[in-house]
Amino acid sequence: MTQEQLAEKLFVSRELVSKWELGQRKPNIRELREMARLFRVRVDDLIDTDGFWEELADCFPDKGRMSPEEFSALLDPFLRMLSARERSVFIRRYYGLEDVGAICTAFDIKENNVRVILTRTRKKLKKYLKGAAYERQ
Repeated sequence: MTQEQLAEKLFVSRELVSKWELGQRKPNIRELREMARLFRVRVDDLIDTDGFWEELADCFPDKGRMSPEEFSALLDPFLRMLSARERSVFIRRYYGLEDVGAICTAFDIKENNVRVILTRTRKKLKKYLKGAAYERQ
């Protein structure tokens, strides 16, 4: 499939597809899901999600003994505690799987600012999950 053909199917520009191929940009979650459907693969087969989860790994108490169900139940109240900007940046990074550059563009802020927001939010998440794990005992 050519860049032009893929762009048409995804309703994006050929230039954007070219940037994906060159590693200058990354597709968003909607685009990834559609590409996975088109190519009959999983989203995880299209991108390396390990980097995103490595960033979050330190947040989990007891090296990840928390089940995905427990984490999901705790994540929603945690996200509601954040400011709108912190929540949006966190969701775009870890749910939307956006790179820092795309988040910078979306919020018109510098890369360092995005990294600081993500670092502080992960610290808050770690503290929050540690408290939740303590309460479960």
